[in-house]
Amino acid sequence: MKKEVQLTVVGKVFKPNKRKISALNRCLEEYFKLVNWYLSFNSTSKTFLHRNGYEKAKQLFNLNTALIQTARDKAVEILKSFNEKRKKVKSEKPKLKRISIRFDKRCYSFAKTTNVLTPYWLTLSLNRRTRISLPIKFGKRQQEIIEEALQGKWQFCTVEMVKRNGKWYAHFVLKKEVELIDEPETVIGIDLGEWNVATAVAVSKQIPKPTRGQFWSGAKIRYIRGKYSHIRRSLQRKKRIDLIRRIGRKEGRIVNQILHTIAKDVVEYAKQFPKPIIVMEKLKNIRENMNGSAKLNRRLHAWSFRKLQTYIEYKANLEGISVVYINPKNSSKRCHRCGHVTRKVDDREFRCPKCGLRYNRDLNAAINLAHALTRGMGWGSREPPELPHEALAVKAGGTGEALPLRAG
Repeated sequence: MKKEVQLTVVGKVFKPNKRKISALNRCLEEYFKLVNWYLSFNSTSKTFLHRNGYEKAKQLFNLNTALIQTARDKAVEILKSFNEKRKKVKSEKPKLKRISIRFDKRCYSFAKTTNVLTPYWLTLSLNRRTRISLPIKFGKRQQEIIEEALQGKWQFCTVEMVKRNGKWYAHFVLKKEVELIDEPETVIGIDLGEWNVATAVAVSKQIPKPTRGQFWSGAKIRYIRGKYSHIRRSLQRKKRIDLIRRIGRKEGRIVNQILHTIAKDVVEYAKQFPKPIIVMEKLKNIRENMNGSAKLNRRLHAWSFRKLQTYIEYKANLEGISVVYINPKNSSKRCHRCGHVTRKVDDREFRCPKCGLRYNRDLNAAINLAHALTRGMGWGSREPPELPHEALAVKAGGTGEALPLRAG
């Protein structure tokens, strides 16, 4: 089975001259106005927008025709996202604060040269009269992927030009087809949470007993969230809105890096088993269903559960590992040994009032997710499984010392 996967590689525009920056800024201003203009139609139909707005847009805005079409697409995406969240916002229409410029293959080219400044150059067509070439610098890992793309291992799609803190960045969207494992032999159940960001356990087709449970602690992310929350409160009292936005972006970058590291470690964990498949819970409406205290709900709303799932999925797909999502109903309340569903789980330990099992609640949930998929695939006996032999706990990033965990 084949699947198309995408990733984004970010490069920095390196020492551009003032003329090019001025041209980019003018293009960004026009593009921003154009997206807002398309939003005024209040339609998510690209056909409708093209039929009723394309010719007029060419007269009103000094942009490449390809950019006019990508602006239309962006407006549709923004409006669809706004409509999905309409119940949570007071505004009747989306308010656009910033935008990135999307270039498709018709209005950009990318090449490797012998230039001593940087070998990578991006040429953009802004309108009929203006074309600019920009030197691009990549980090080590990003450069490796770009080299693979230039060799044909990846296909170049779009480039998003993003302005951040006065600097310009090029976000290259790449795609390729990967061959996924057709007949998996090991199910990897992944439970996500605040205390442990991720908890994994393996269930084999040949040996249905759960084995090698592993944890990735959420302590570092909790510390980062708490630290920046305290700084924000202090800045709010001083009314330093500019600094609040700046530290918010910094906090996001730090947390994203941690999530990327955890996702990589989760995939490495899965790769140690024969023909793995990863199963995670569907997170739809997870935030709406939170019913804890106001303080707890605020804390959970700050957690990037879906983002971590996205990172795990695309990193797993690159290794040929499929990822599926299932309904998590009662996964944290069900005893994985006898199947009894308790009313409530109050602490870090799951206790079954029927069979007496005492077990780590996150590991119990991960096993239930794995069993839900194995039942769906018709693996082996449906009798209650025995207790696993081992479970290992590691710190976020997998660098911590492994600790034995009581199995039951």
